[in-house]
Amino acid sequence: MSWDTRIVCILFLILAPASLHAEDPPSAVGPLMKLFQSGRLPAERQGTVAEMICNRGNEHDLRVVFDRIVQADGFPPELRLKAMSWLVDAAKTRKVKPTGDLSAIEKLVSANAPSKNPVLQLAAIKLAATWKVPAISDELQHLATDAKTDAALQRAAIEGLIAIGDAGSVDTIRKLAGPGQSLATRLQAITGLVTTDLPVAAAMAADALAGSTAKDDPKAVLDGFLNRQHGTDELAAALEKKMPAVDVAKQLLRYMYSVGRSDAALSDVLSKAAGIAADPVPPTPEQVAKLVTEVTTKGNATRGEQIFRKAEVSCMKCHSVSRAGGQVGPELSAVGGSSPVDYIVNSILNPNLAVKEQYVTKVFALVNGMVVTGVVIDRDEVKVRVRDAAGQTVIVPTADIDEEVAGKSLMPQGLTKFLTHDELLDLAKFVSELGKPGAYGIPTVPTVQRWKLLQNPPSELTNEVPHLEHIRQFVLGSEPTAWISTYARVAGVLPLNELRKDRSPTVLILQGELEVTAEGKVAVNVTSTEKTHVWVDAEAFETQRKFEVSLTPGRHKITVRVDVSDREAPELKVELTKPENTTVQFDVVGGA
Repeated sequence: MSWDTRIVCILFLILAPASLHAEDPPSAVGPLMKLFQSGRLPAERQGTVAEMICNRGNEHDLRVVFDRIVQADGFPPELRLKAMSWLVDAAKTRKVKPTGDLSAIEKLVSANAPSKNPVLQLAAIKLAATWKVPAISDELQHLATDAKTDAALQRAAIEGLIAIGDAGSVDTIRKLAGPGQSLATRLQAITGLVTTDLPVAAAMAADALAGSTAKDDPKAVLDGFLNRQHGTDELAAALEKKMPAVDVAKQLLRYMYSVGRSDAALSDVLSKAAGIAADPVPPTPEQVAKLVTEVTTKGNATRGEQIFRKAEVSCMKCHSVSRAGGQVGPELSAVGGSSPVDYIVNSILNPNLAVKEQYVTKVFALVNGMVVTGVVIDRDEVKVRVRDAAGQTVIVPTADIDEEVAGKSLMPQGLTKFLTHDELLDLAKFVSELGKPGAYGIPTVPTVQRWKLLQNPPSELTNEVPHLEHIRQFVLGSEPTAWISTYARVAGVLPLNELRKDRSPTVLILQGELEVTAEGKVAVNVTSTEKTHVWVDAEAFETQRKFEVSLTPGRHKITVRVDVSDREAPELKVELTKPENTTVQFDVVGGA
């Protein structure tokens, strides 16, 4: 029997109605389980079958997958990671976990795990925390309190302790949230306490924030309160008694607005602490008409683009231009060519006035007291996928939803209070020019608009031009979390001065992507004021500024190492075109 025929038969059995089975029905994936355990399953098909088992199997089926995960040679590393994520999904959406004792996961959680793979360790912690395996509590306490623990592992350990919730775990969290710890550790622990003791968490947050500075980056603690019912009201009351410093309050306020929230009580207290006026009321028609005249006669689109790109304004967190940027608000590449200026002014000052159907938000109140807000991507009988204001996809199990109501625009009312009047005019002018012929028209030549910047690149990449092995190890082999997004201007030019500190010379590792659908040659044209070295996947093109490269279907990475000088306005632009007589078909990857 051919593989395709076998799959058809298996799918028929999987999808067969439960009523065809006995009153105590066997596994819904019984035939798949036999194939999975037979030893005859081709290696390249193991992942597909394991995923189907995790998606539809019962607790006994999932036990077989779990046993493979904890066996040293049960799965290849990549499949082991995927299988753990599938089991997390099964536990969260279908409320199913493997039967029996799950303490064997501790061997993957332990800092002394044989593999010593931090990515695998992190995935194992998340899986064990989802299952609330008490056997890992001691190990998590060690990871959470050890100063040598990687920051990501420490965060996961703290979240795991909160999930397990036994006496020892809660005691550890309370100690980590108190004085004597680093601010980052305190805030992470406080975020965890929000789910178990909201008033105590709010008081501890106010105390920690009162002793912080803008350099400490205290914003992340807000997430826990924003995602908890009545969380921002409780935090506002605590901050009223112990105000943070002016710059810290500004950071917190900007962060709250950047994720689509302007909760009244918290906005008021932070605005007071920051010395910023309260949220302005929506403009009257007469005020809009006056602003339109000012935008037309006084607005400057060049300055407006700079304002649009500012992190504290958060425009690019929600909106994309030339498909590069956030995906939770409308794409703006053509908005100026299709919308009058008064519509644009109204949309900026009163975002809830006319929200397009595909961007209407939903607010999900969950049975555990948490809240999820965002735009629904899709839903089925077991889960709803939601895109939040940060552009992250959040999976909400249907069984966990206590209430679902319509929300407001993810662009909060009052975001413009961070702008001067002239800045508002410039911003509106820029948006009104998007899509019109000229400097802000829709580009006709494919250009890398969404770049990824490697954070904290190792010396092997910066001290000298790296050889291919280092590109494979530190660039192509890096974790997605090692990169942050940055965006070119509408014209395709990436302003490198935004990525360096104080005009100091530095080395940047940047990466663009393209998706090839039909193989062939692609012409690459690199334009830069600085010295560059380019690799396409693991193929080096050294200092070539123009070259052609043959690419097969799939996702390909263009890595650029840039020696940024102390030049006032260093720039980079990479264009990708089709040479004559080529059959290649490709698309430059955008998004957030």
